[in-house]
Amino acid sequence: MNSIWNKNLRLFMSRFPNLAKMFSLQSESDIPGDIPQHLIAPIEILASKSNCPTAKEGGKFLHSAYNPLREAEQAAKSAKSSVPDCGGCTFFSCGLGYAAISYANLFPNDTIIIVENDPRYFFTALSLVDWEPLFKHANFIIALGTGIDSVVSLIEHTSGLKHTAICENTAQSQHAADYFSALRSLIERNKRKVEINASTLEKFSKLWLKNTCRNLHFLAETDGVNIYKDSCPKDLPCVILAAGPTLEEALPHLAELKKRSILIAVDTALRACLRAGVEPDFVILADPQYYAYRHIAGLKSPSSILITESAAYPAVFRFECKKIVMCASLFPLGQYIEKQIGSKGELVAGGSVSTTAWDFARFIGAKEIFCAGLDLGYPGFQTHIKGSTFEEAIHTKSTRLLTAEKQGSQILFGAGMSLESDYEGKPILTDSKMKMFAWWFESKQEEFKSSVKSYTLSAKSLKIPGFQVADVEELLSRPEKFTEKEKFLNSAGNGGTGVGSDHACVGKTCETGFERVSAKAVPEPRKTSTSNTFFTTALSNLKSGLEELYATAKKGFRLADDGIKSAVPQKVLPELEKIDSKILRSEYKEIASLVFPTEKRLAELYQNLPPMNNEIKSSLQKSRTIYKELMNSIAQYQKYLR
Repeated sequence: MNSIWNKNLRLFMSRFPNLAKMFSLQSESDIPGDIPQHLIAPIEILASKSNCPTAKEGGKFLHSAYNPLREAEQAAKSAKSSVPDCGGCTFFSCGLGYAAISYANLFPNDTIIIVENDPRYFFTALSLVDWEPLFKHANFIIALGTGIDSVVSLIEHTSGLKHTAICENTAQSQHAADYFSALRSLIERNKRKVEINASTLEKFSKLWLKNTCRNLHFLAETDGVNIYKDSCPKDLPCVILAAGPTLEEALPHLAELKKRSILIAVDTALRACLRAGVEPDFVILADPQYYAYRHIAGLKSPSSILITESAAYPAVFRFECKKIVMCASLFPLGQYIEKQIGSKGELVAGGSVSTTAWDFARFIGAKEIFCAGLDLGYPGFQTHIKGSTFEEAIHTKSTRLLTAEKQGSQILFGAGMSLESDYEGKPILTDSKMKMFAWWFESKQEEFKSSVKSYTLSAKSLKIPGFQVADVEELLSRPEKFTEKEKFLNSAGNGGTGVGSDHACVGKTCETGFERVSAKAVPEPRKTSTSNTFFTTALSNLKSGLEELYATAKKGFRLADDGIKSAVPQKVLPELEKIDSKILRSEYKEIASLVFPTEKRLAELYQNLPPMNNEIKSSLQKSRTIYKELMNSIAQYQKYLR
């Protein structure tokens, strides 16, 4: 009988009972005297010079052949010191577990995650080395055979990607090299995404606040996308129209595609669609910046339904279309109002309006999603479809010294560019941001592969694993879907104006049999007394809640200031603790957080503070800064909510 195996297995079953059940281990009677053959990893076990077990696989030592314990301690310390403000460590496999055990002994308050794609390696380690320090560690997590998306989410929701060290010995992870390579890449992508989001927040948060405040009443007056949720007929596909160069290939077929599918155009593609004489069924504009509005400025699409967000540039809500519906807000103020009046329906934002378009197609229940112009790169060294806002802007700004061609080449050969493969295996120029979007589509298609299939209508685009190339002729050979489209679009209460017509049919009889649509301004939003009552109450509570939070922060600022000037600064600490507790309990602090300084900006403010010899006063200086910035954040809301 293997005493180490029995001890570890009992600790494992006690600490992770649900995980143990997955391997048919639920009671003492389930514990075998020795590790079963089907749980033994194909590794060679050896004795090290220090008499501790070590192992080899593929001719490589998984641990030191001399002293695995000393090696493990060095690895644990190195991992901890590699990340500023490190709060935990994730081990990509762990051999026999020495480094993870050493980390548990050295850093008892950190989070420890062991990721192992092949459970045999985990159980083999349990049969050789005593894991008691790990099983008794307060923050110990095991991810056995877990998908990489779930692992990344696990790290994000524990110590966070930014504050988690990654410990990997490639000899120990060689048995699942592809899995750990993909996991490593995904973690790096998400780290970059977090950094990008922080920079974006710092740059645009005030704009988002301003826009949302001006658009708040639309939350009470307009429908949400949830009126379309899961209502798409099973045999009615969606076609997403993005603004990549290959959209040009699909334009001649749009009128016929519209008879057989739901056309969902991103804002950047609308101009090209109208140029082809076709109004999409839906247009999506989710970016709050002014330049996003410029894509639809001056255009009309009377039979289209516009999907937007409460933080959109206010002029977006004056777009001439059939109806405007909203998706759930991405920002705290809109989210607060929606909690009071009801959610609009959440669409995932993957960093691009095309990702929102794909998620809307999935949201409504489409079983097939076809993409046109979703190039995520520069096929034929083109940046956008001809006639798009981007291309026209380049020509508008063109000068003798800075020609349109020169501007285009600056985009094509800027930083972060690389050659990848299209669906035919041919090289396509792309960049790191586009590849991040491609990963988003790949991960979402994998997540929903049982319910939706995704296709591209051009093989010239950047290849997205999980997407297939479809022939537009096959799609055009399918039967027309007038009745199905009319039922889907009109059952959602969009005014009963029919399925919608192509732009060429506006104001006259349409040959396709679609109901005629008059060219008129966007209809007045549907108003209900109930939603308006809830909205009025929510807005009143918001204003009074922010006023109370401002008064609390102001009191904290004054107390901290008094403590800095006092000879006995510690006297103010009990009262400040009460103030901090009150702020943390306030439901309005999340709203103020939108325009509160980022972690990076706050660190810069701290650096500009005058030095203090007294540690308590130094801490009070930082507290005073936080109270001041909280007051400034609330004041910005109060400015636009008057």
